[in-house]
Amino acid sequence: MSKIEVNTVEPQCGTTLTLGGSGDTVALGSGASQTGFGRTGTYFACNQLTESPDLMCLSKSLSGGTLPLSLTTCSQDIYDSFLGDDLSTAFLHGHSFTGNPIGCAAAIASLELLEKEKCQKKIQHIATKHHEFAHKISQHSKVKNVRQCGTILAMDIVSDKKGYSSNVKQLLYQYFIDKGVLLRPLGNVLYILPPYCITDQELNTVYNSIFEALEKVE
Repeated sequence: MSKIEVNTVEPQCGTTLTLGGSGDTVALGSGASQTGFGRTGTYFACNQLTESPDLMCLSKSLSGGTLPLSLTTCSQDIYDSFLGDDLSTAFLHGHSFTGNPIGCAAAIASLELLEKEKCQKKIQHIATKHHEFAHKISQHSKVKNVRQCGTILAMDIVSDKKGYSSNVKQLLYQYFIDKGVLLRPLGNVLYILPPYCITDQELNTVYNSIFEALEKVE
């Protein structure tokens, strides 16, 4: 029986996998909902780790959010284990929308945009802006645990309750909506995950609205 330890890695925003025991084989999976397609500064968060996932699940950003599409990739070893003429070892899977051509076309267009130099520079620019804002906001008395990884910036709002039970969520959410800013606090955790097409003016509006919103928190 193997012992598996999964630990958070800073600043890589990923996990390390420690195995111990009799050499059992363990498949390591990775998702890319908020850690893929440049969000963490590299194409995928796992690119910052020494381990490589055997399975990776991709969706949402795969098509730029324009059409529903998902993709599961796997290592060559896993692929080969289902390859052959024996039906008993085949991976029998399929549904009505498998390989939808319109969804696949949208994904190809989205990936082509992502790979353009202009988009890659914008990702780095957002990360730099986040870093500057993180330094400023971390000095606020109503904020703690400010952290950033690429274009993802998060912070904890100081309140009586933590987690999803915090009443700060609804207060801040409504305040941002009234200001024309779409931010969705998770309890007392506030995070910024902007689209790559955001302008400096729009991003500054987001930053300023956070400073203003903190004055509403008791």
